[in-house]
Amino acid sequence: MKKKVYVVRHGQTEFNVQKRCQGWSDSPLTEKGKAQARKVRAYFDEHGIRFDHAYASDLQRAIDTMCLITAGYDIPRFTTAGLREMSFGRYDGAFHADIPSGDMATYFGGETMEEAIVRAYKTIVQIMAQPDHECVLCVSHGIPVSGLFRSLPRDKTIEDPRDFRNGCILEYEIDGYDMKLVRFVQTEKEKFVL
Repeated sequence: MKKKVYVVRHGQTEFNVQKRCQGWSDSPLTEKGKAQARKVRAYFDEHGIRFDHAYASDLQRAIDTMCLITAGYDIPRFTTAGLREMSFGRYDGAFHADIPSGDMATYFGGETMEEAIVRAYKTIVQIMAQPDHECVLCVSHGIPVSGLFRSLPRDKTIEDPRDFRNGCILEYEIDGYDMKLVRFVQTEKEKFVL
């Protein structure tokens, strides 16, 4: 049986509301962001999904989202820099309109989108290669989440949403280095009992 990994984008933050690029900087979850994390939890509960491990980026917004999703679960929880958002260098925390386009962030101490996506992919593969990692939660960020969606094979019925909202869920089957997206859920559009 193939292993399952659920990749979730963290809940809405104050910087999201202000239309600021967070990158490796951080800002706290808003009340809406906390509610989004609870909706993700409700989705997992309603679908009988139980994790044996949970991982989050080491940025606080992802950690807080993981903690809200897994509250009351008796499972190991870890953080890793491998699931971080793309670094925009000195533009971390800047307003979206002020950020250079494309891979220009590398000129200001940041990384390329490809580097961030490959980093997240390698991290997930390493996580899932460990013993007793059969069904795992990974909380990450916008660019790794959307980049994995667009870079990896997916079920032909799943269309590109072009909008990866906070709290979206990507369900992957993974076998070694092979990851395939089998379900994509925008929890903001769904109704779950909270």
